[in-house]
Amino acid sequence: MIITMTSKNQVTIPKKIVDQFHLKRGSIFDIKIEANKIELIPMELIEKSYTDDEYKKLEELYQQEKSTAKPIGKDLMRTLKKGKV
Repeated sequence: MIITMTSKNQVTIPKKIVDQFHLKRGSIFDIKIEANKIELIPMELIEKSYTDDEYKKLEELYQQEKSTAKPIGKDLMRTLKKGKV
C-alpha cells in the first residue's frame, strides 16, 4: 500500500489496516525507527487497579513531595518563558 503525507505531516491509515487491528480515533502507537524504516506499533492501555495499601503509600508519597514543593514566583515564570533556564 502507498499513502501520502499531508502538508501538516499527517498520514491516513488505510481502512483495511484500521479494521484488521481494530483501531479507532485516539488509538496510541509506539514508533520505532530503524535505518530507513518507520514502524507504528498499536499500543493498548490497561487500567491499573491499586489495593488500599498501595493507595495509602501513594498518598504518603504525595504528602511528602507536596511539603517539599517550592512556590513558583513571577520572576521564575518570566525566566522560563524566555528560555533561559
